[in-house]
Amino acid sequence: MKLIENYINLLTKENVEKFAIKNDIFLSDTELDYIFNLVKTKWKDILKDDEYYLKEIENNLSYNNFIKIKDLFLYYKNRYKGYLF
Repeated sequence: MKLIENYINLLTKENVEKFAIKNDIFLSDTELDYIFNLVKTKWKDILKDDEYYLKEIENNLSYNNFIKIKDLFLYYKNRYKGYLF
C-alpha cells in the first residue's frame, strides 16, 4: 500500500493525461481535472469501494471515456490485487 501511496504523491496531471492518451482516452480539461483530483484525494477509498466511485465517474465523464477508464481500472485492479491489501 505504501508503494501506491508514494506513486500517488508523485503523480501529476501531465502523467494522467499521458497515460490516458497512451490508452486511447482523450479527456477534456474538465474530465482531466476531475480524474486527477479524484485519484489524488480518494485513491484509498476507490480501492475499498470501487463500485461507488465507478458510478460517480460515470456521471462525470463522457460515456466512451468512462467505459475505457472502467476497463483499465478493472484490468489493473485484477493484475495487482495481490499488492493492494
